[in-house]
Amino acid sequence: MVNLNNKEKNISKKPKKPIVKSFAILIIICSLVLGIVFSNLKFSENIKLGSDFKGYYSALVSVGNLNEDESINGQPNGDSNEGAKALNERLNPMGNNQIIIEKAGKNFLKVLSPVDAYQNETIFKNQIQKNGGIVLLDSTENKYTDLQISAEESNKIERKGINDYFTGATSTFINESNSKNPAISYSLNGDNFKSLFPKAEEGGAGETREEGTLPLFILLDADGFYNDIRNYFNLIKGNKKDRIEEFFKVIVDPLRTFYDATNTSTKVKEVLYDLFYGQWTEKTSSGINTTYRGSLMARRNGSNDSLRDANSFLEVVDSFNYLAETSKYVYDSNAVTKDFETGGRYSQNVQLWNSSNTLTEKYKVNEIFSLINPVLLNFVRTNQILFNETYANNLATNYFLFNGNVTESNSQNSNGYIDGEKLITKVDSEAKARIGASLFNASGKGFVFTVNSVATIDGKVTKIMLISSLVFILIIVLCLVIFMGFFYRLLGLFSMIITLSIIGLTLLSLSWFNLAVGPETIICSFILVGLNIEIFSSLFENMKESYYLKQRGLKTSFNISIKETVGIALDLVVALLVPAMCMFWISSNAIISMAIMLAMGSFFTVLFTIVVGVILFKLVINSQLIANKSYLFALNTDFASQGKFFINYKIRKIESKIAKLNSNTKTIDKELISKLENNLKSLNEKLKEINLKDIEKNNKKQELSKAKLNKKIDLITQKIAKLNSEKDAKKIQALNFKVNELIFVRDDNTQNILEEEGQIITSTNEKLKIKTIERNIKNGTKFVSLFGVILLAVSLAFGLLFGLRFDNTFGGRTDYTLWGDNTSTLYLQIKEERFEDTSNGSADKLEKIFNFKEDLIQKHEDFISNNSGEREAIKLDETRTVSEFLNFAFEDSFYINYLAQNFSNNKSYKSKSYSVSYGDKFIFNDSSSITDINQNWITVTVFTQDLKQSAIIKKMFNNLGVDKNSNSTSGNGFITKAIKPATMLWSIKEIAISVLTIIGALVIYILIRFKWTYYIAMIVSIVLAPLVVVAAITALQIPLGNVAIIAIVGSIFFTIISLFIIFGKARTLIASKDEKSLINFFKQEIEIIYDTKSVKKKMNDELFNLKNEMRLNIKTNNLPKEEKKKLKLEFKEIKHNKKIEFKKVKKANKIKINRVAKQNNYLSEVLVKTFKFGLVRCLLLISLYTILGVVLAASMSSIWSFGTSMIIGTVISSVFVLFISLPLWVVFEQIRIRNQLARKRFINGLYVSNEEQIIEGIND
Repeated sequence: MVNLNNKEKNISKKPKKPIVKSFAILIIICSLVLGIVFSNLKFSENIKLGSDFKGYYSALVSVGNLNEDESINGQPNGDSNEGAKALNERLNPMGNNQIIIEKAGKNFLKVLSPVDAYQNETIFKNQIQKNGGIVLLDSTENKYTDLQISAEESNKIERKGINDYFTGATSTFINESNSKNPAISYSLNGDNFKSLFPKAEEGGAGETREEGTLPLFILLDADGFYNDIRNYFNLIKGNKKDRIEEFFKVIVDPLRTFYDATNTSTKVKEVLYDLFYGQWTEKTSSGINTTYRGSLMARRNGSNDSLRDANSFLEVVDSFNYLAETSKYVYDSNAVTKDFETGGRYSQNVQLWNSSNTLTEKYKVNEIFSLINPVLLNFVRTNQILFNETYANNLATNYFLFNGNVTESNSQNSNGYIDGEKLITKVDSEAKARIGASLFNASGKGFVFTVNSVATIDGKVTKIMLISSLVFILIIVLCLVIFMGFFYRLLGLFSMIITLSIIGLTLLSLSWFNLAVGPETIICSFILVGLNIEIFSSLFENMKESYYLKQRGLKTSFNISIKETVGIALDLVVALLVPAMCMFWISSNAIISMAIMLAMGSFFTVLFTIVVGVILFKLVINSQLIANKSYLFALNTDFASQGKFFINYKIRKIESKIAKLNSNTKTIDKELISKLENNLKSLNEKLKEINLKDIEKNNKKQELSKAKLNKKIDLITQKIAKLNSEKDAKKIQALNFKVNELIFVRDDNTQNILEEEGQIITSTNEKLKIKTIERNIKNGTKFVSLFGVILLAVSLAFGLLFGLRFDNTFGGRTDYTLWGDNTSTLYLQIKEERFEDTSNGSADKLEKIFNFKEDLIQKHEDFISNNSGEREAIKLDETRTVSEFLNFAFEDSFYINYLAQNFSNNKSYKSKSYSVSYGDKFIFNDSSSITDINQNWITVTVFTQDLKQSAIIKKMFNNLGVDKNSNSTSGNGFITKAIKPATMLWSIKEIAISVLTIIGALVIYILIRFKWTYYIAMIVSIVLAPLVVVAAITALQIPLGNVAIIAIVGSIFFTIISLFIIFGKARTLIASKDEKSLINFFKQEIEIIYDTKSVKKKMNDELFNLKNEMRLNIKTNNLPKEEKKKLKLEFKEIKHNKKIEFKKVKKANKIKINRVAKQNNYLSEVLVKTFKFGLVRCLLLISLYTILGVVLAASMSSIWSFGTSMIIGTVISSVFVLFISLPLWVVFEQIRIRNQLARKRFINGLYVSNEEQIIEGIND
């Protein structure tokens, strides 16, 4: 039993009650607990769930380009490749919105967005369709007129496009008052922008405008700005009633006042009426849905007053939607004079809604823009103090790119100035500069995006799945708390409180950056949990070693442990922070969310674990709480090294109880002590029996091992005897070497001096054990290397033969979309279908689908009878009926083959994953063709791009009356689109670049904190581990997509953290030996290398002297040219022979070093100790992440690939760290130590030689 050394020096004569310290501990713990509670409550209030958890909006978007010629086949004229990049810059400028964009053919895109990213489908649609581009406005006297229009008459205007003024924009910084301020730098296109500067005489009466100053307002996406004004209630947070009341208070009522004013022009009123015009549905007293239309500018629309005030609007807001597209109020930023002339794009009058609920042509788009734009900009300018703060900031960030005076040279009073060929405009923040530059570049490319259809797709993870997974995760966390509490007692519980506080704050930080919660949140949380547990366990283990084994005081042990652990903790934080920052600057979507979360977690780890944790533990140690109650300190597990953990633990526990009872001088319970001693005696006897059995077993193993070695020696000896001594001399020598090695392992009984303080005797058994483990590690290295190569080859073969499996975020599927009259055609065909052809069997299946179809038809007819006057509602229900039928049919491939009349076994349709969605408001290509009747649509998505399978599906639709070959129009059509990834390919490219950046970023830190040997060993795993993980995912045909990529990135972080943990231990073991000890270990190797260097120096000196003699001979004797040539040839021959001799010596010494190195047990012991340490750490982390992966794969079965990929990534990363990086480091470290010590020995030898020469000269 270990006696605890609690004798700390007591300075004060009269010990004081530690009330202050206890109170401070209580305050810290309560603060942390309250922090956990409130941060989680705040997080739950502001949580935004990702697409996997809550679902996503899926939009089919046509790509038009105003800078290209219009297509003649009715298809959009934009390129989907370039369009995807432009749209991504617009929707996701900072990369944190988790928008996924896919290519659907040459001219279409699929845009997927988490539901929580936008308030509703309308907002999502509006954000995509924003095409107001960039417009330069004259802000003189707040008139906000278009500066790009140089002349405007009744029927003719002159205008230049934005590309005539600028060629691009970048975010930058400018130096002001010894500080760097964010700004946007616009590249000027010639002198066109400078021509906008007014002359002094152009100023109006009373206007004080200096020459060379341009009052400029840069408006971005005007149509989006108008949409955000009228959708105020959808863009602010709060309950529905509060949002509606605020909407009327700050938007509707002030605009109504302006609308009703007598001095407001009729034209402005007509545009405002149209802007706020919409439709909604109400139920009559008989339960029939009735559609109404009207404008929020009018308090009463006909006989309906549902838009009168906030309370009335609250009743209908759920069904209310605006009918007017704001894009009709604006023109393209690159629109020029010809576009407004007869036959141009903007030559026709724009249609506006009126109080008669009809569309009538009114004014040209330039006139409407000049009417509505100043009204709304001035409205925001005068009323923004009433706006929601977040909403107002978003308006300024997203739309108001610049507002101020621009000068022709840098001036302190101006917010913008011309600097050579650049226009520099100051902005509030770096984020605004980046967002503004991205949006400017995206808007200036001329792309017009038209949303054809929008559907809301349910998340893969249902609420039940999410709740069950959260319950299991909480159980895992509880197990971790129990684990830390059991082994580290009070300190362990406090450490878990700190860890959970860090997780709580990190989750709360997601809302600060407007990030969605997805699978990456789970993996990041557990990476942070693992990181903090590792730091705390290292601290406590060092304390235990100093306290229990070295018998130091508790305070002293704590102080020593802090010094040893802080460096490791900072290394681990850097190991997490550097990759996170690299990925933050390079990656996007879920990966940037991971990067931000891990970066914030790293910051909180430094703040709470290293700062608050140290303060808290210091207070606990100084409070004498643990010193007085030793059972509150960490469990002494030194008995675990003896094996038999549980029985030794019981013995230790009983010994502690007996000691405690004996120390109680007042009352001694002899009966209880006797009982405990009997139990202790029986346990010791049991342990003795177990140990004897183990000794017998080990002896048998050793005898068996030696017998195997003897058998091998005999076999090799017999083989040598059979060989010819002359012909097979080399082979005999190699076999003799092998025999000698085996005999060395079997019979080596030497003792090594390990340290100057004394000797550590290593028995043959221990050496044999170390050599055995080392051999196993080397065999493991060979196996892992071979396994990795085979896995890469198999994955390549599988990829070529079967292709990769993708999930819905990575393309690999085909969309079949039909709209308009085709939905009715399909309904009629389905209604008439009798399913009577039983010639191919399966009569039961035909009866099943027929009954299902009849039930659907009956439900629809009942709906018609209950809603006889609602044509649009009936059409939508008809579409729903068809979609439900298709959903049922695609469940069984038999139905598809039956409907396609395809009964060939070789070419039959095979069941695939699929989804069916439907909706209304379908727009085909031309967004201006808006009619009173919404076009309903259905999209069937099948997860295959096999042309034969696609042909069968098309044939099925053709048999049901829907022909793909017929011309598609805005009122009727059928299109098929093969979906290919765009965003996900960018993500893979970004991850590859990030890994290279991480390698470059880590080099400086590793070389400073470690050595070059560590860096090379680390880089191998950082590069190869993710590569093999991808190979395993491919070979196992796990669907590759967003969640799998998240797991792969998680494996990169896990690899880096594991490397720093294990190599931190290795560095500690190396650092524990001083140079003199290392010289003792490497003495023979140093001498051999010294001998090699000495031979080389001697050779170089001889050649140098010989060359000098030759030169002197030539110079003094004036030798002829032939003699000179002859001497030089002789010198070259001597030099060549000398080098050959040196190579022979070097080769011989290399063999000697190899032999001697095998006898040097030092690095073998370091390897084995580090391997054991790393194995325990990796097994604990593997267990944690494997349990988590199994839980996630089981509870979230719909995204099982995430949990499975996480398990694969964790296991492969650990294996590569232990069996590839660690042995590789030992090889390089042995070379480094050997060469470093030999170099010092050689240099010291040169120094001594020079001194001897000086002394000899003095004596002479």
